[in-house]
Amino acid sequence: MNNFKKFKEYLLIKKIIVILRGISVNNFEDYINLLIKYKLNIVEVTLNTPHAHEIIKSLNTKYPEIYLGAGTVTESEQVKKLSKLGVRFIVSPNCDEKVIKESLDNNLVPIPGVFTITEVFNAIKYGAKILKLFPADDRGLSLIKNYKAVIPNDISFLPTGGINHENINSYLKIAIGVGLGSSLYKENIKIQDFENNLKKFAQLLN
Repeated sequence: MNNFKKFKEYLLIKKIIVILRGISVNNFEDYINLLIKYKLNIVEVTLNTPHAHEIIKSLNTKYPEIYLGAGTVTESEQVKKLSKLGVRFIVSPNCDEKVIKESLDNNLVPIPGVFTITEVFNAIKYGAKILKLFPADDRGLSLIKNYKAVIPNDISFLPTGGINHENINSYLKIAIGVGLGSSLYKENIKIQDFENNLKKFAQLLN
């Protein structure tokens, strides 16, 4: 089974990619342990996080149960380095042909950022199968419904940006999963507040 098929099947079960933007190299393990406790095992560490590569390397070494990806990847040169650190998927805020193709060449799942229909078709042409609709916000639901009417059936959307406890289930009805950022984790959030957020989303998913 190739990496894409594994990722797709796992995402269909877990439904959420947890985006850790700005997590500290000094205490990230406390937050990771809570994610494992609540069975949210798909984690994206963004490259604009201080010491991101060090955190990614440590996560890959210490937490084999975490399905690990890197986010805010905008250069193809970054992909090669990340592949050696053990990530399995690459998330970008934009649609870059070189990043997508480099990811595929390294057996990683590319998830490029799209918003317009032109970006959607470009991402598909470059080889992406899961598209990050970003920012999703209020228009995302209607955009996904409209786009799905004109794209191949094997293409899935991962809405990100503006996903919260009020709209998550509406998005999950039409998308393979969601990227969950500041409504779950934001920089310097207290560990108890983080767990409270986890409880809210766990209840919604169940």
